[in-house]
Amino acid sequence: MPRGTPSIKVRNVQRLGATVVLHGDDFDAAKLECGRLAHSHGVVFVPPYDDPLVIAGQGTVGAEILRQVPESDTLDAVFAAVGGGGLAAGVGEYVKRIGHPSTRVFGVETVDGDAMARSLAAGERVTLSEVGPFSDGTAVKIVGEEPFRVCKKRLDGIVKVDNDAICAAIKDIFEGASLPPPTHDFISSNRLTKGCRYPIYNGTSWCASARRAETVHPRQQAGRREEAICGRCQRGEYEFWAAAFCR
Repeated sequence: MPRGTPSIKVRNVQRLGATVVLHGDDFDAAKLECGRLAHSHGVVFVPPYDDPLVIAGQGTVGAEILRQVPESDTLDAVFAAVGGGGLAAGVGEYVKRIGHPSTRVFGVETVDGDAMARSLAAGERVTLSEVGPFSDGTAVKIVGEEPFRVCKKRLDGIVKVDNDAICAAIKDIFEGASLPPPTHDFISSNRLTKGCRYPIYNGTSWCASARRAETVHPRQQAGRREEAICGRCQRGEYEFWAAAFCR
């Protein structure tokens, strides 16, 4: 990982038992070092985005969106962050193939990290001389060859955002679409009703469906229940968020 990687990412990877090597000032420098280490130690390098199987895995985000959004046939558009392009390519491929034909897919890039927008405009991959470090997860100088090929066919366009827009979006999420996690001895029931806006942590993983559920505290009196925002359990990336919020 680049030396400027946020500590939350480093800690969560270490939590899973990996050894984190911090190298270089940006993703591209870290990627080169990964290739060197893989060659010198005889291990397999797993690309973060420039591989068909990796793109297919990232495309499952599109599957989750279509499954969780009520009446997904009426969905106007899906927006996917673009760094190397794997997520946008995977989501675009899935939504365009499985979703409603009228649903559009847009990539989102920072104004100082718009390698995909420039590449699509040029008709070939363009390498940026530098990228802004604020959105570290998308700070990539050149998009992947395979993601670029897919995005040329599947994306309806690119939306560019600046740091102010990113900060405003983060603020909106934490103030209007999140709740502190309950304690681990809260459990979720199966009685689901409509109206949920907020994902919460149920002690195992984040629940992020668009429904409302009730939770029952084991030590509460029989029949007494507290309502919380919850839904179907979604494992994976949500567990990383859960670990961060529980610190």
